[in-house]
Amino acid sequence: MSRLFFLLAFAAGLAVVAWIGQGFLGSDLLALTVTGIIALVYGFGFAELTGFRRTTGQLAQRLNSAPEKREQLEGWLAGLPEPVQFAVQKRIDGHFAALPSPQLTPYLVGLLVMLGLLGTFAGMIVTLSGAASALDSSTDLSAIRSALAAPIAGLSLAFGTSIAGVAGSAMLGLASTLSRRERLQVSRQLDNTLRQRLHHLSADYQRQQALQALETQANALPQMASAMETMTARMEQLGQQLEHSLSRNQQEFHSTVGSHYQSLADSVAQSLEKAQDTST
Repeated sequence: MSRLFFLLAFAAGLAVVAWIGQGFLGSDLLALTVTGIIALVYGFGFAELTGFRRTTGQLAQRLNSAPEKREQLEGWLAGLPEPVQFAVQKRIDGHFAALPSPQLTPYLVGLLVMLGLLGTFAGMIVTLSGAASALDSSTDLSAIRSALAAPIAGLSLAFGTSIAGVAGSAMLGLASTLSRRERLQVSRQLDNTLRQRLHHLSADYQRQQALQALETQANALPQMASAMETMTARMEQLGQQLEHSLSRNQQEFHSTVGSHYQSLADSVAQSLEKAQDTST
């Protein structure tokens, strides 16, 4: 619907300018020149708006295929229209950046009115100078009427160019408003896509995740220190228990070996005594 209104506005403005210019063909070169300049400015403005709308449409299409992974983001950005790549990149990174708007069209809208006024002033000058010459050249009423015919024709230059300039300015302004409205809708769609599908790819989100990870690690440090302290105390306790166990086992070993040696010594002594008694 917006595209239809855009084309209708262009056609209406062009029709008015062409109608005014056709009336000046073969009759008023100055008026035809001014009208031709108005037509050129009008066409240049619509050419810029056409490119602006094309960029808007391409951006809307790319938003439907937004990437899911960080590795795909660079290729997706490269596929965007060049005029909006920087702004979209900034928005993904969490910084506000307005999408570019038409640069020359706002100036051209005012320029068309100024050109129409220029034609008006030129026509008024032609009319007044011709009327003054006609009044000064003769005192006969019929001669004055004949002499005023040419100056009065200058009024067509005055009002014709004004109509062309104002009509072109109005239609170009309407087309610019429709184009900027369409860009605003796509900008809102971009914001929704950033919040819903591209938020996890933004540098701001990555920084938040890194900060949360650091906070989690910082919160875990006291617990780790407490666990290490508990483990150290447990190891000291186990070391003491092991030392006591080794000391006790060593004492038991020495006691057992001593008793065995004592038994062996007693047995040897008894054997020697028996052997001595037997020999005597």
